[in-house]
Amino acid sequence: MGRTKQVAVLVAIVLVVSSLAGGLAGLAISLESTAADAELGEPTVQTEAVHETGITGENVSVGILDVTGFDAEQPLLEDRVVTSRGFGDGVAVDDPTDNHGTAAAITVARTAPDAELYLGTVETPADYAAGLEWLVEEDVDVVVTPVVDAGTVGDGTADIARSTTAAIDQGVIVVAPVGNIGDGHWIGTYDPDEDGVHSFDHGPLNGIDGQTGHAEFHLAWNDPDESYHLELHRLGDDGTTDLVARSLPREHRPESAERLTVRLEDDRYALVVRGPGAGDGTNTTVRIASPTHSLDEARSERSVTAPATAPEAIAVGAYDPSSESVAPFSSRGPTTDGRLGVYVVAPSGNHGPGTESFEGTSASAAYVGGVVALVCETAPDLEPRDVRWTIASSAEPIDGVDAESGHGVIDPLAAVQAADSDREPPPEAESADSR
Repeated sequence: MGRTKQVAVLVAIVLVVSSLAGGLAGLAISLESTAADAELGEPTVQTEAVHETGITGENVSVGILDVTGFDAEQPLLEDRVVTSRGFGDGVAVDDPTDNHGTAAAITVARTAPDAELYLGTVETPADYAAGLEWLVEEDVDVVVTPVVDAGTVGDGTADIARSTTAAIDQGVIVVAPVGNIGDGHWIGTYDPDEDGVHSFDHGPLNGIDGQTGHAEFHLAWNDPDESYHLELHRLGDDGTTDLVARSLPREHRPESAERLTVRLEDDRYALVVRGPGAGDGTNTTVRIASPTHSLDEARSERSVTAPATAPEAIAVGAYDPSSESVAPFSSRGPTTDGRLGVYVVAPSGNHGPGTESFEGTSASAAYVGGVVALVCETAPDLEPRDVRWTIASSAEPIDGVDAESGHGVIDPLAAVQAADSDREPPPEAESADSR
């Protein structure tokens, strides 16, 4: 699913959580037209084949942490939810008006219909960490985190990546989406003129494409001793530019990150990066990321977002079965510290007669989370690292192991069969250049 080249055309696949009161500045969720009361169709053919063998996720517990509430009275959820909890002031975990968390939970429940569900709602990175600690204390087997933080450098050091790693170190399997910023991302070395204006490949302006209305852009850099800003300019027909908005420091984030939010009209716009002047000798890596708009000069590589940047997380990208390729919006690896970044990819929409669809890498991650539950039932003695490798080694490669598709498209039946057979031990951690 690519974005159009017309700013006026509505193609949103992301709901940015900062629009919620007291929202988690920068954590975003991926969805497209998912009705709160949608049953989201029937199981896929592959998961049905697994269910017919008697594997349904029984005796496996799955936790889901989201930034929206859950409608636990949905038919597919009402008998499966063990408990739910909100983290943060005034956070409501039971909310039938919020459909992203509900859709993620239904996707897990449809894939692993007998798994027990633990539902948590979070707002800030601290809430996210507390939610993970709660799920660890509840001794859940698998955690699905269908949220992304677009405004981090991507090396696994962001707060939510660190707390994810801490949970994994305590024996939990964490499944996370890589993010939907593949065509809304740029990363490179800061290249300023004397006035401190960065030059992209084609000059100081990086045009944007996408919807009118809400827009969000993130700027991050790897030197906390330097200061950078992102500017949004309106482009005139006569070649002039008009400053519209400037980025501000992000709440709950280190100093080396800023965010720009604005409402766009039906005009042409471009981004400008400002920082130290050319004579200051900087060699800083700068990253722009937008979960709402694509960039004319986009670089999809190294666009994986936290918490999927946590080293041992199962980082899931979106696969488009119609084109038999990774979806254009799906973030790509490697991570900025050289790891593969994407572990597997999975279909980003699950359709059924008369239902609406749940799209994006969040949907892909929820589906993989359900498959992981099936593997855990099949081989309850497997260590988390072995489960992770079973998912990877049974995937169907697209172009070999690479930073776009990871180990390939997840194959639920093959994963369960691999878990039930003699397995080779997983290899050492794989970097993007060890393929």
